[in-house]
Amino acid sequence: MGDHVYSELPHGWALAAIEDILAPLADGQGLHQGWSPQCENGPSESPDEWGVLKTTAIQPGTFLPEHNKRLPSNLAPRPLIEVNPGDLLLTCAGPRSRCGIACLVRNTPGKLMMSGKMYRFRVPEESIDPRFVEAFLQTPIAHYSIDGMKTGGSDSGLNLTQGRFRRLEVPIAPFNEQLRIVEIYEELLSDLNAGVAALERARDRLKLYRASMLKAAVEGALTADWREGHPDVEPADELLKRILVERRRRWEQDQLRKFEEKGKTPPKNWKAKYKEPVAPDTTSLPTLPEGWCWTTLEQCSLRIRYGSSAKTSNDSTGIPVLRMGNLTSDGRLLVDKLKHLPFDHYEFPDLLLAKGDVLFNRTNSAELVGKAAVYGGVPNPCSFASYLIQVRLLPGVVPHIFTYALNGSLGRAWIKTVLSQTVGQANVNGTKLAAFAFPLPSAAEQETIVASVQAQLSAIDQLEADIDAKLQSAQALRQSILKHAFTGKLVSQDPDDEPASELLKRIAAERKARVQEATAAKRKRAASRRGRK
Repeated sequence: MGDHVYSELPHGWALAAIEDILAPLADGQGLHQGWSPQCENGPSESPDEWGVLKTTAIQPGTFLPEHNKRLPSNLAPRPLIEVNPGDLLLTCAGPRSRCGIACLVRNTPGKLMMSGKMYRFRVPEESIDPRFVEAFLQTPIAHYSIDGMKTGGSDSGLNLTQGRFRRLEVPIAPFNEQLRIVEIYEELLSDLNAGVAALERARDRLKLYRASMLKAAVEGALTADWREGHPDVEPADELLKRILVERRRRWEQDQLRKFEEKGKTPPKNWKAKYKEPVAPDTTSLPTLPEGWCWTTLEQCSLRIRYGSSAKTSNDSTGIPVLRMGNLTSDGRLLVDKLKHLPFDHYEFPDLLLAKGDVLFNRTNSAELVGKAAVYGGVPNPCSFASYLIQVRLLPGVVPHIFTYALNGSLGRAWIKTVLSQTVGQANVNGTKLAAFAFPLPSAAEQETIVASVQAQLSAIDQLEADIDAKLQSAQALRQSILKHAFTGKLVSQDPDDEPASELLKRIAAERKARVQEATAAKRKRAASRRGRK
């Protein structure tokens, strides 16, 4: 069979091409490929309806029959490619990560056909346990071998032809050893899967805790005890008055600078052109804790500005540009995978970020649009792309207070009411963002809220990192179990077991006998036709 990746097989094992261990299907073929008709959008919903499996029905070692599309009533089903218990399924087309995924069908509701992007085959169960083959197809060796068989011009669309797949080398253990391996492997896998499920539930609970903590911070529940101990703190409405005074002062300062740059004398009524920001309509807003008040972003901001639409590059010698992918849905700012603009780009320095600026993702999917994060000053200098909006808040508003409101339930509910939906994308423009109303605590309570939230977020981040590390360890353990299984180290070997080479001889002999029977039957039918003439 040519060169292979096995340096030495365990005692009693043998190596075979997968085509040499295929059992005949209903039509005598060893391998079937499915059918890809134009189906309905939804799945089959009754025992009387036929469905065509989607490739996502095949997960590593797991069959998900609910992943199917309903066959239209005007199309006749093809029972020959109906999936049955005992079938081994393998995806044969798709992106690199999804082409070559295999599973064993243990149970199925029936009337489900394969799609054209998958193969179906069986093994002679009196000699080879299909669970053993399924387990082998999850091993790194199988993945490596299959990956080398794929064809196509792009990783996003590859194919695994029947001819190539049939040559896949499979290590075969003695039958009794196969059974021992499968028994221990499935027991270990069950325990491992239970641990992984528990870790994933813990990770989901942390996400819920993060959301509930932001809600408590924005509604005041997080610092209720703090307020009781600080009854004399200046109320937020007084703070807001000072913010509005400062907003006007800075506008006037900016106008004077512009007149000076143009060499002009300000007209007598130039201050009258200042537009007071609109206060929030609180009629439908919830009641806030004592000492808090509602405000809008327009009232509290110095700048609301869109990013650059200039084409960026991978040249790391320029100015880094943050894009929407650098913002996470939970309010973090990732500063890796950065694109750059030249140092002499015409929008600089006006489009450079300052520490404490908030970045708001104005265009994305409906689920992700509106995520916001605070720029912490790294990298420096740094700019931002056009799908982001820069918000520079006035002194008196801690930037994180604003992002907690945006990223929490208050902000998500508001975004649903103001987003504009286009094909595949949603948008919240700067004008709508300026009108966003959020709770403003006193200056001292803002600092207390941020300190408390940041401490708890840090703890959550560490717990999530620990869970991710354990999940990676679980995946490594899974691969270690498979490695031991297929190097003869998972279970003890019995010298009295019939060697795999004898199994393969018997399978080959049975195949030869079937071919001879088929040939004889064909000759008999031909002779019968001649006799009738």
